[in-house]
Amino acid sequence: MRYIKYLLPVLVLFVLSGCGTKRQNFEPKVVSGEISYDGSLPSSIVDVVRGGATLENGQIITKDGLLDVKVPKGFMFLGNSGEKYIAASTCSDLVIVNKNSKVIYEKKFDAIVASASLKDDILAVLLGNNKVVLLDTKTDKILYEKSGDKVYAHDSKIAAPYFLTSIVIFPTLDGKLLIVDLKKNKLLRDVVVKSEKFFSNIIYLDVLGDRLVAATKKRVVSINPKTMGFLDKDIKDVIILKDRVLVFTKNGQVLLTDADLKVLKTKKFKFAAFVGTIHGEFVYIVERGGFLIATDLSLISSNVYEMPDEIDSYVFTTNDKLFYKNHYFKLGKSREK
Repeated sequence: MRYIKYLLPVLVLFVLSGCGTKRQNFEPKVVSGEISYDGSLPSSIVDVVRGGATLENGQIITKDGLLDVKVPKGFMFLGNSGEKYIAASTCSDLVIVNKNSKVIYEKKFDAIVASASLKDDILAVLLGNNKVVLLDTKTDKILYEKSGDKVYAHDSKIAAPYFLTSIVIFPTLDGKLLIVDLKKNKLLRDVVVKSEKFFSNIIYLDVLGDRLVAATKKRVVSINPKTMGFLDKDIKDVIILKDRVLVFTKNGQVLLTDADLKVLKTKKFKFAAFVGTIHGEFVYIVERGGFLIATDLSLISSNVYEMPDEIDSYVFTTNDKLFYKNHYFKLGKSREK
């Protein structure tokens, strides 16, 4: 995840003494197998967003896997639309490169780029000063912009704007969703998920059918044309399914809810620290201590596999692979003990 600097200098010093509380580790009672790496990457991962990762050599990984595409030196991959790839630097610059790694658009903003999405020639950007910008990359014309409330610190997970037919949904750093009409370039509605001055940015945003699901670190909301559901927890991640939602918490819980976020089933992995999730036929949860937890979508059964390393750096997952540092392994290839 990209670590954007706080808007005001903040220095937090944790002093661990003999009276301090040591974090307890996840210790599974049964380990079903071991995982070994299947191969290596050209260089190590240096940055991760929900939609991809950047390697030290500039190559990028998307949900389609490792690509030959490279972003310019000093830039980090943010997302893509087809064969157009967005990247940004810490100097408030944004570029779009094509499949040949050629820069086809560049723009300098008045603040660092926190997240961005592209649809055809329309670029939606969330800046680190909590401003949203919609612009036409062909004409470089700003179609819509709005500055949000000042925020003092935010989580490193930052959701990207979401294009949906004739609207774009902007997640903000102060816990709101701005819904903008793409035909009239005007604000249709804003929705407050959980708005606070510290660490209330939208960390997750997705749409399935007529349902929108968004989350901050403290709240998940599920919105459809008729209802809006809320769930307040310490959130690590969210997965939206066809008619259900999976919520992963900081204390090692996995909550299966209905579409309106009413809890149907809970599964607890004591002291587990989740750092990544993947889902398909099964749900795979990466645990910081070096374990991969596999469970069915209904949270009925689960197995735990031991990974080669503890997780102390960036992890990125696709539908069938997990990338860590300069290695990767394919899911479903564990060795039984």
